[in-house]
Amino acid sequence: MGNKAVANRYAVALFQLAKEKDILKQIGEDLQLVKAVFEQTERLSNVLEHPKVLEEQKVKLIKDSFADAVSAYVLNTLLIMVKQKKGNLVIPFINKYQELAYEAQGVAVAKVYTVKALSEEDKQQVSTTFAKKVGVETLHIENIIDPELIGGMKIRIGDRIYDGSIKRQLDRLQRTLVAGNR
Repeated sequence: MGNKAVANRYAVALFQLAKEKDILKQIGEDLQLVKAVFEQTERLSNVLEHPKVLEEQKVKLIKDSFADAVSAYVLNTLLIMVKQKKGNLVIPFINKYQELAYEAQGVAVAKVYTVKALSEEDKQQVSTTFAKKVGVETLHIENIIDPELIGGMKIRIGDRIYDGSIKRQLDRLQRTLVAGNR
């Protein structure tokens, strides 16, 4: 079984438990904390993957790092993953859980590419407009600065892309002009 499938199985199991206990949001917040620690501490993943580090040491590291910060459900899932030698799948597992939780809550994430940072008001307007288009209640905006766009914006929601950038319009115009000269 591939690593992605294994990570998905852990995520689905925790998601079902969280949904049953009505703590989707709390578990999601705990997992975002864990994700931030893993992303900011590259050595943590290296230690969990290293074959010469004993399992007991890995378990102690996870307990010392997260026991007071996350729920018992999240801690136990992390410990199971470490004991099963799946510590390298923590980030994919968290991403899949978040995807499942957002879907259950009617939430999606949009990556909005712009030349300059969007104001909170602009983010809210984009969220309101595009949430209706993709059929979700809430759209979380992740603003990414891309100077190559020249102007306008490009929005990616899942596998959908809405491209209203000036760069795209210029590319389209160029293709039209080149095709007309043949």
